[in-house]
Amino acid sequence: MRKTERHQMKRDELVTAIEKGSFYVEHHARRIGMLAVGLVVLAAGVFAVRVWWTAREEKASFLLGQIILTYRAPVTTSLDALQPSTSGSRTFSTGEEKDRETVKLADEILTRYGSSGFAPKALYYKGLALSELKNTGEAGQALQDLLAKYPGDFLAPLARYQLARLKESQGNPSEALIQYQALAEDAQGFFPKEEGLMGVARCQEALGLKSEALKTYRKVVSDFPDSDYQFEAKEKVEELS
Repeated sequence: MRKTERHQMKRDELVTAIEKGSFYVEHHARRIGMLAVGLVVLAAGVFAVRVWWTAREEKASFLLGQIILTYRAPVTTSLDALQPSTSGSRTFSTGEEKDRETVKLADEILTRYGSSGFAPKALYYKGLALSELKNTGEAGQALQDLLAKYPGDFLAPLARYQLARLKESQGNPSEALIQYQALAEDAQGFFPKEEGLMGVARCQEALGLKSEALKTYRKVVSDFPDSDYQFEAKEKVEELS
């Protein structure tokens, strides 16, 4: 077969394919049209969802910023200082007022944006504020919820520490010990292990476990020579020896 004949056959095959395609389009125009409309609607829906989600995240982010500003806001009785500043930061006349506003903002995130990445942060600050309000039951629940639902969040170690301190302040060293031990044994966390160990030792003392507490204080002295807890740990070693 000559080269020109082969080329002619390929052109004929191409024409045949085009004709078949045209025939299909002509006889399935309605179906193709509906498919095209469906694709357009789907694309529009995806875009709308993306816009909605972005707006939702921005609102949640703004609320979290308000939570942090509120929790860290100063408490003052000066009338001039109570006026809103140009930076948008607030001041409060009492710590209770400040903490209640923090809880209110945190609850707004948890109610409206509970599935967002800002929920664990809201739980953390809610727990802190409730602790300041001496509402230890709800404070502990908020911190426990954070640990249960978001164990991998970067605030989880801090929440665990706050929960341990809360249990310790309530005179519940056995439960506090569990949290301090988790902090001391966390190989991946950034939380200072010697601080977890000091908590472990205090709880062991409170539970009457003198020999275990002595071992823990000695571990702080030997394993963390540059720690700020060196002096306190050495004093405890001398006291319990």
